[in-house]
Amino acid sequence: MKIDKNKLTIIIIGFLDVLSIGIFIPTLPDLITYYWVSAHMISYSIVAYGLFSFLSGPFLWQLSDRYGRKKILLLCVLWSFISSFFMSITSVFWAFLLGRIINGITGGNISIVQSMLSDISKTKEERLQNMGILGWLFWAWFIIWPIIGSLLLPFWVKAPFWFMTLFSLIEVFMLLLFLRETNENMVQKKIKVNPFWSIVKYLKNNEVKIFLISFFTLISSFSLYQGMLPVFLSKQYNLPWHTSGYVMSGIGLIIAINQAILLKKFWLKYFSLKKLFYISNIWIFIIFILLSIIKPLWLFLIVFFLLIFFQGIINPIYQWEIVENTHLHDRGEIMWVLSSLQSMSMFIWPLIWGFCIDKWISIFLLGSVIVFINILILSWLIKKIKN
Repeated sequence: MKIDKNKLTIIIIGFLDVLSIGIFIPTLPDLITYYWVSAHMISYSIVAYGLFSFLSGPFLWQLSDRYGRKKILLLCVLWSFISSFFMSITSVFWAFLLGRIINGITGGNISIVQSMLSDISKTKEERLQNMGILGWLFWAWFIIWPIIGSLLLPFWVKAPFWFMTLFSLIEVFMLLLFLRETNENMVQKKIKVNPFWSIVKYLKNNEVKIFLISFFTLISSFSLYQGMLPVFLSKQYNLPWHTSGYVMSGIGLIIAINQAILLKKFWLKYFSLKKLFYISNIWIFIIFILLSIIKPLWLFLIVFFLLIFFQGIINPIYQWEIVENTHLHDRGEIMWVLSSLQSMSMFIWPLIWGFCIDKWISIFLLGSVIVFINILILSWLIKKIKN
């Protein structure tokens, strides 16, 4: 079997990139102690990343359409290297926030990786498979980094950030030595500066707007807990940070199996896409309700892992449906829109869950309300398709 070296290089770069993103969350409990800040204050570091990733995203994908994916991705990775190094050496919280802002400015590079995989996909089936691979990569850091963090953090809270710097440096060399340009149809078009214009454009598209609204609503419910899971477990159950790391590894393992194996061999084999939309949303709603009332830690973890089982199919099925209803030449743009919606959830909701954790308000109960709203949106969508 012949291996596509360019595709393998893209996958490895994407893997290193999401590892660098994922390093941050397992360090949150120790960063709170290191900088002497509250959970609400530490949430600003996630808000800063999400906000500037959202603002810079439209420029990055437009530049990659015009000048090529490789050049812009290289620029992003170089900035990531600089920001990682800066965060590794600073002992002042506001300076650390500045590093997160610099990191967020190039946070849209994952959408460029998505566009590259879309560029090299020759069929719908290959595109769906590549979406599954990318989804697997995004969650793979849940398996690897918590374990590495468990080994590194006892030595120094900043040790993982030095690994983040190293990975960015490896990406730079891989880009320079092995990656070929994938954008064969560069478009000399005017660069638009409004970060909302593409989102508004697709919200006017009747074929994808309800899916986009539903997708954003659903990932907002996930954003309520996944960014601060170690902090939540530490405060709610006095769980040590290294134990939280193993929980996060379990999350990554379940999602990786879901997206790399079960998506094709089970979910898409036995259920239609319409049924998957309903099944995932209804079960996520029920599980959120249970998580808001369960007290024993062992039972909480069992139900929580059941939630992750259904969460793992959300990104691939929504992305597949949205991309397939988008014109071929607009797929780089819609990839950014999907990435920007995830970035929006990262800077809107952390302010809320940081406050909730400090005030002992159930973030899972709030999540269940959001998912219920999404079920209503989906019911409207299914009825519209039926008619």
